Amino acid sequence: MIDPAIPRLYAYHRALREAKVSGKSTITSHGLAAMLGHSISSTQIRKDLSALGTLGRRGFGYAIDPLVEQLAFVLGLEQDWRVAIVGFGYLGHALATFITSRESRFKIASIFDVAPELIGTAWQGIVVADTSNMETIVQDAGCNIGVIAVPAPAAQATASRLASGGVRAILNFAPATLHLRAPVIVRNIDLAGEMSILTHWLTAADASREAEA
Repeated sequence: MIDPAIPRLYAYHRALREAKVSGKSTITSHGLAAMLGHSISSTQIRKDLSALGTLGRRGFGYAIDPLVEQLAFVLGLEQDWRVAIVGFGYLGHALATFITSRESRFKIASIFDVAPELIGTAWQGIVVADTSNMETIVQDAGCNIGVIAVPAPAAQATASRLASGGVRAILNFAPATLHLRAPVIVRNIDLAGEMSILTHWLTAADASREAEA
């Protein structure tokens, strides 16, 4: 099970690095909450950081440098992670660009597709390969993480082949349930499902306004 605090810890790490770049050396929980647009309360921030054994000083706050280092250790961002992307259409291309721009420790090491017009083209020096050699290429590239951006019918076979190539964690954007044996970790991202959450809240808000009218 994924610890629900992990996304928050990454948000703290990102905000703290931004604060460091801006010249700050310390920050309070209230200041960190403000940097996050108050999407996380200062109380929750203090609770999360206390669970790591990191205690700020009342009236002083947290020293940014050691906190960034500790969060990087907890999040596994002290080392480079090599990523394989399978499916390099609009979504795969956008993910490659986003991943590398958001976190320098994530390195796109291999890219795959089945489209003849994409195979052999290059993205930032990485040649898009045919999926027929996926296991060998992924293993030779030392990929730890796989990103699946293929149609649902191809997702399971893609995931199995990535696992056979030594990939230990998969981020799946295909609308399909994957079945893989441990120790491979799978994280499913359902974009349509996320949109449905928004439409649910919009519909509920409209209904509430109509009831009050």
